[in-house]
Amino acid sequence: MKLILVDDEKGIVDGLKRMINRYIPECEVIGTAYNGLEGFQLIQTLQPDLVITDIRMPQADGLDMIKMLNDEGISTKFILLSGYTDFEYARRGMQLGVHFYINKPVEVEQLRESVGQVMEKIRLERTKLQEMNELKQEVLTRKQEKAWRDVLDLGSDNSDFLEELLQTAQIPTENASFVCALLELDGSTNAIKELGLHAVFDQIDRAFKKYQGVFRFRYAGSQVAVVIAHGGSIKYEDLVRASYLLKEEVHLELNLSTTVGIGTVQRSAVGVSQSFEEACYALSYKFIKGTDAVIPFPEIINLTGPSHSVPTELIAKLENGLDNMDEPGCVETIREIFRGMEAEKNMRAADHQSQCLNILLSSVRNMPFQQLQQNDFLGRHILSLEGISRTRTLEHLEEWTLKVIRRIITFKLEHNIPKKKDIITEIKDYLVKNYNEPIRIADLAARFFISPLYLSQFFKQKTGETYVNFLTQIRINKAKELLQSTDLKVYEICEMVGYSDTQHFARLFEKLTGCKPREYRKNTPNA
Repeated sequence: MKLILVDDEKGIVDGLKRMINRYIPECEVIGTAYNGLEGFQLIQTLQPDLVITDIRMPQADGLDMIKMLNDEGISTKFILLSGYTDFEYARRGMQLGVHFYINKPVEVEQLRESVGQVMEKIRLERTKLQEMNELKQEVLTRKQEKAWRDVLDLGSDNSDFLEELLQTAQIPTENASFVCALLELDGSTNAIKELGLHAVFDQIDRAFKKYQGVFRFRYAGSQVAVVIAHGGSIKYEDLVRASYLLKEEVHLELNLSTTVGIGTVQRSAVGVSQSFEEACYALSYKFIKGTDAVIPFPEIINLTGPSHSVPTELIAKLENGLDNMDEPGCVETIREIFRGMEAEKNMRAADHQSQCLNILLSSVRNMPFQQLQQNDFLGRHILSLEGISRTRTLEHLEEWTLKVIRRIITFKLEHNIPKKKDIITEIKDYLVKNYNEPIRIADLAARFFISPLYLSQFFKQKTGETYVNFLTQIRINKAKELLQSTDLKVYEICEMVGYSDTQHFARLFEKLTGCKPREYRKNTPNA
């Protein structure tokens, strides 16, 4: 504890200093003053934990000094020291928050007891303050986590609402850069549960400590989402280097393998969802790169190449054929794809292999990874590049690809994997039936065996809106029905339609209807 002595008699100050140094080693005398004004200035400058002060001093007495310090918001504790036993001094001291009053001459035991009690009071207050600050920080952390989850799911279609959401969660966005990563922990479920994610969070905080804001939370299963916000620019090579360090430390300290997908840096919060989609897409390449890898999104773009891409309609046609186990249709589509590759005269063998890699990824992205691992043929030919690397001609590559596609169809038939005639209709039906559940895109993607990025893009392509907007409209329509036909309170309706935050629900409701829930009920004739 840091202590200051204030008394107009130097002999008393020196004597108190010797007693404290000898008998109260927990305290350190960091300064002395000889009148009230000098003490006021010294205490403001040094901010001690405790002050022992005389009452009667020139220029300003001890009580006047304490009052001036209180007015300045100084939270130091005080022990009054005086040769007078006037009750009026004690009463005024109590009004100023002083709890201890020592008469001169000072006895060692009385001094030790008074200082000891003040120190204990300070410790208790600090403990309570720390607990309160930790609680506030936990509440804020949960609020920020929820805000980022909403941002990742909302996409970039609601920029005004997104900015409002982040401001409410006290997340600064002005002049900041943002980037997302998605970690997937590879290990037994029991091992991950036993360790808990807090140990992983600590490693993430250490790896990215140079950045001003690091937000990390469980995204789905053994996946951890990381959103980094930093005032100014983010050097991508530094971020990738920190991710490699994180991977190595998690393996060294926690004995877990970690695969990291990294999106690109965005100059505004509106781009966070895009960066996260890129991180998800990069992570899906663990099938090619293997586990315990760091996969930046730009590397995947370079791997697949911007030119010579297979037309989207042919990829969709192949996926549809696989969904319906239509072998002749799949063969026809593969032949058409390879005829297009033949027409590109400047394509290298590596380009052909890259295109084949894209085709295979599209072929298996609707199948659960566990099922792929159970099949020896698929495991050897799709989850590694060995088969592709052995092909030396485009003709051999085409035949090898057809062999894999045929085996995928056989595998699906043997394991009774049902046909999927219209996956978007199935997803919409599921959302209509389960709108009151906390549905996130990762959960939806896992249920229908699609990557989050593909689901997000495909849903918007087929319906013209994001899955979040579709789900939100269902929930708000149901809320309107309940407001019209029941006397349920707004917070009860909020929970019934799938929202846990009443304020968030009210803002969405007003955004879509033009009025608040209570106003809607009041203005509806049938309510």
